Amino acid sequence: MQSRKPVSLNMKRSILLLLSLVIAGSFPLTAVAQTTGPIYVVQPGDTLYLIAQRFGTTVDAIASANSITDPSVIVPGSELIIPGYEGVTGTLEFHEVAFGETIHSLSTHFGIPENALIRLNRILHPSRVYIGQALILSVTEEEQSTPGFQMLLSEGGESKLAFAARHGMNTWELSKAFHPLNRAWILPKERLWIPGGEAFLHDLPSPIQKVEVIPTKVLQGRTLMIKITKSDSSPLRGFLHGQELSFHTADSNQVIALQGIYALMEPGMYDLEIQLFSESGDEISFSFFQPVRIASGQYGYDPVLYVPAETVDPEKTSAENELIATITNQVTEEKYWEEALLFPTTYIEAFPSYFGSRRNYNDQGYNWYHTGLDLYGGVGTPITSPANGRVVFVGELDVRGNVTFIDHGWGVFTGYLHQSTMEVEKGDWVEAGQLIGYVGETGRVTGPHLHWEVWVGGVPVDPLEWTSQVFP
Repeated sequence: MQSRKPVSLNMKRSILLLLSLVIAGSFPLTAVAQTTGPIYVVQPGDTLYLIAQRFGTTVDAIASANSITDPSVIVPGSELIIPGYEGVTGTLEFHEVAFGETIHSLSTHFGIPENALIRLNRILHPSRVYIGQALILSVTEEEQSTPGFQMLLSEGGESKLAFAARHGMNTWELSKAFHPLNRAWILPKERLWIPGGEAFLHDLPSPIQKVEVIPTKVLQGRTLMIKITKSDSSPLRGFLHGQELSFHTADSNQVIALQGIYALMEPGMYDLEIQLFSESGDEISFSFFQPVRIASGQYGYDPVLYVPAETVDPEKTSAENELIATITNQVTEEKYWEEALLFPTTYIEAFPSYFGSRRNYNDQGYNWYHTGLDLYGGVGTPITSPANGRVVFVGELDVRGNVTFIDHGWGVFTGYLHQSTMEVEKGDWVEAGQLIGYVGETGRVTGPHLHWEVWVGGVPVDPLEWTSQVFP
C-alpha cells in the first residue's frame, strides 16, 4: 500500500486561489455604486455619452457610480449620480450666462458659494465668464427662494450714512447684508448690493433692469441685437470690440442696437461693453464689459471666377468700398421697416451664390468673400423694394455696376447691384414691393443676375437672415 504525501501549506493556498478564480468567473461582476454625489435628472434625448461630455467625466464612471449594466439604455426622468464632484450635493442644472451676470451675482442669486461655483464648473478665469456660457449649478431642496437685491452706485463724496439714508436703510442693515461695508466709509462710484427689490441675476446698477444679447452665440455674417431695459432716462453707450453701437429707443424704457458681424471676423471671444452715463450725459457713472462668442459661419467656396482685370484693381475697389462705407455708416433714428424683408425679385427657388462664400477672382487666391445674395433673373427682370425706405444712392460704379441703395432706418440699408436701369432717384421714398429697377449685367459679373445686399451697422450681413425673421 502506497502512502500519500502530506499536502503542503503552499499547495493548499494555491488550490483555494484557483477555486476562488473559478467561482468568480462563473458570475458577472457587479460595480459598486457610488452612494453620494450630485444628481442629474435625465432629459429626453440624453445619452450617457452626452451627459459625460457635459460634466467632464466618462461613460464608464457614470455607469459604475449608478450600477448601470447597459450604458446604451437610460430613461428620461431618472436620476443619475454624477461622479467627480466630491462634496457637492443637490440637483445639477444648467444656466446660460446673460450679459451682466458674474460669478458673484450668480452666487448671491442661487445661494451657492463662489468657490463652489468655480470648482463645479472648473473655471480658470472667474472674471471672464462669457455671454451664453452654460454653467452648472447645484440646487438643493433646502435652498431658499431667490433673494431679491439690486446693485446701486454711491455718489461722489457720499458717506456711508448718507447712502443708507438715501435708500431708506440704516448703516447696521447695510453692514449686516454685505460684510465689505463693515468699514466706516464708501468709495465714490462704489457698487453696493442692497437687499430687497426685484431678483435680478446681473451685476449691473439699478437703472439697468435687463440686457438681452440675441443670439448669445452669434455667427460670422449675422446680426447681433442688444436690447436694454432700464428704469430711467440715463443715457448709455455700447461697444463691440471697440466699435460703437447705435442704440435706438424702442419704447419708453427700452433701447435696441442692431450690429452686423463681419463675415471674415476671426472666431473667438470679443468684449461687449456697456457704459452708463449720469443724467446730464457728461460723465460715465458705470462701465461693464463681458465677452461674447463669435463662431464660424461655415461658409463654402465658389468656383474661380474670371472677370475683367480692372474690376479687381485695388485702387478701384478701395475707392468704391470707401464710397459705400460713407453711405452705409449713416444712421437714421426712425425705423422704416415693419416686417421681415421681402425678396426683391420673384426668382427665389434657388440662388447662384450665397452670402459669405469665399471668392477667387482670376486665380488670385480666395482673398474675397461674397457680400450679398445672388438672385437669378435675365436682363429686364423687375426689382422691387423689400421694405419701406428712402433712396440714398443711385449711380454707376466700375465694380458694382448700376447701383441703388435704400436706407430703412436704424443703420439698416439694402443695396442692388449690376442693374440694367434704375427707376428711382436719390431722395425718393419707396414702399415695400415698389419697382426700383431692372436686373442687368453691369460691373463685375459673369452673367446677368441681381446681387442683393443687406447692411447693418456698417457691415454686410446675410440677406436670408432678414427674410426669415423680424428684427428687432
